[in-house]
Amino acid sequence: MLIELEKARNRNNVVRIFREELDGPDSWTDGFVVDANEEMVLLQLVDDSVRLNGYQVLFLEDISDFVHPAPFNDFQKRVLELREEKVVDPEVDLEDLAVLLTDISEEYGLVTLHREEIEEDSCEIGRIVRADAVTYELEEIGSDARWFDGTYEYDLYDITRIEFGGAYEESLLLANDDMGDDAYELDDEYEEDGLLVEEE
Repeated sequence: MLIELEKARNRNNVVRIFREELDGPDSWTDGFVVDANEEMVLLQLVDDSVRLNGYQVLFLEDISDFVHPAPFNDFQKRVLELREEKVVDPEVDLEDLAVLLTDISEEYGLVTLHREEIEEDSCEIGRIVRADAVTYELEEIGSDARWFDGTYEYDLYDITRIEFGGAYEESLLLANDDMGDDAYELDDEYEEDGLLVEEE
């Protein structure tokens, strides 16, 4: 598989990747291969509107099949050319998962982490506070673009998919930056004259 992924990268073709066990038979990912090794592949995604929309890291052991070139490769490449959108290497290192997460968080501000074998339909989005060979600590951001109070620790090798640099992550950062003092989650309780009062 690695040889075919390298061919796709060298030919600058879109690939279609399936992870049937995790996503089902009717779901796939279209993207350009930016980098790959024996464990992971880094894609720049092509979304349904035929725009480049962030990056995704998948693990080769989860890939059930892939098509090279993707079914609409010529069309997708032509549209991207007309839009003057070009594949850009984010220059992250796939050799060490903990370092990869830290580098992504520092460079892009947010990373989206899926643990589909643990939580099938959810993901965590945030910035990496710490990562080692076993675990990582994440300061999470909610769908309201506010940072959670506190951090959360997860097992490193529960991760099944990594995403970053996409329109959604950018939207969260944009909204959060605009909040100023309200950039962190709002408590249901507040202090008034030294007493703790619960909001109704």
